[in-house]
Amino acid sequence: MNRVALVGAGCGAHTLTLRGRELLARCDCVVYDSLADARLLRLCRARCEAVFVGKRAGAHAMEQAEICRLLAACAQRYPLTVRLKGGDPFVFGRGGEEMLALRAAGVPCECVPGVTSAVAAAEEAGIPLTHRGLARGFRVVTARTAEGEYDFSALGRERDTLVVLMGKGSAASVAAGLMRGGMAAETPAAAVSCAGSARFAVRRGALGGLAALAEGLPAPLVLVVGAVCALDVRTPARARVAVTGTPAHVARLCEALRGEGLWPLACPHLRIEPRDLRPFFARLHEFAWLVFTSPNGVEQFFAQAKARRVDFRAFAGKKFACIGPATAEALAGQGFAADLVPREHTSAGLAAALRPAAGERAALLRSVKGSGALLPLGEQFDVYDAVPDEAGLAEAAEAARGADFITFSSAFGARAFLRGASLGGARPVCIGQETASAFAGGALVCDEPSAAALAAFVRAAAEGRA
Repeated sequence: MNRVALVGAGCGAHTLTLRGRELLARCDCVVYDSLADARLLRLCRARCEAVFVGKRAGAHAMEQAEICRLLAACAQRYPLTVRLKGGDPFVFGRGGEEMLALRAAGVPCECVPGVTSAVAAAEEAGIPLTHRGLARGFRVVTARTAEGEYDFSALGRERDTLVVLMGKGSAASVAAGLMRGGMAAETPAAAVSCAGSARFAVRRGALGGLAALAEGLPAPLVLVVGAVCALDVRTPARARVAVTGTPAHVARLCEALRGEGLWPLACPHLRIEPRDLRPFFARLHEFAWLVFTSPNGVEQFFAQAKARRVDFRAFAGKKFACIGPATAEALAGQGFAADLVPREHTSAGLAAALRPAAGERAALLRSVKGSGALLPLGEQFDVYDAVPDEAGLAEAAEAARGADFITFSSAFGARAFLRGASLGGARPVCIGQETASAFAGGALVCDEPSAAALAAFVRAAAEGRA
């Protein structure tokens, strides 16, 4: 039976729930808001229909009544439609209206809770909404209602933390109303902008200066008022690192960076396009060596092998060469041990170490853009191509403006970034000299391509030791 799921997109891609991720990966249509992190759309299948219905103050792509009718229409056409809503569907998201409209239309539906910015924005800024001796609770309101601006004078004697969503343009009236109701101008306050994204920013001060704190900060903007705003419980001076590359590489490196106490900003700016490997599988018996130069190559190769129901006994007696430990680890995840991993984890190092015996042929199973250093040693088979993702490039450019470092794992990826963006204030960290050659100078070079080694290298750079 066709159905609709209202999924809370959370406050940034990293706060999506497991159930939300599962539904996005399976859905046939996704109807999404402007406040939902665009990176979440990459979790959907390629054939999934994406419909934008974003609403911002003064600019509605579609009115609420139209959205409700659209969801009912999608339910008639698609087995599973996901309505992706920023934050939590029921916290000022009008999810209740959509659920009632779907129920009236006879459409089965479910609601998946999301992490609301009412909590996440303050936490990202290091502000605990409740704290012993300062605040026993918190109240969440919106700066605007259907009838106009909220009357904040009624909250002037509030002792708990006050969180105001959709506060862009309302900071002055919020402060004036609270002070008119009796709240002291010296009450600590904060303005939190773009929580959960690379553009995140926070300004702290007092209620009397709330309008000045909010001035110039982009939406979405959350205002927080209360004694807890004087606290900052974050780990101090965490370096911000924009991570570029393919989605799989970005995920691995971001996890390693968190383990090093750094603040990763996921910016997958390249997407993987598989190439047809049927010509290789038809000739598999001709090759003694199978050579892989990246985890992406390993994963794409075995994904195609499984999809084509290749009998893995066909790999008996084959030898596997991997450019480095990260690639060898990906190979081990498929159940095969690498026979050769060179000491120098580069194409040149692999070319020097790989010496097939007389009569042995090697198959180079790698990216279309693989280095020419290996071509004399074997026959090239294109496993995948990494192509620029325009949305990802825009995110990477945005992240670079507020990052301390930005990482690149290939010369192609670095050049793709530089064609449409600048480094801003971020210092490039490159895997290998070939990647660093894309920059005129000033790039930090890590010769070890594993995520753990690169993360440790960036941590050392942030501490001034690299």
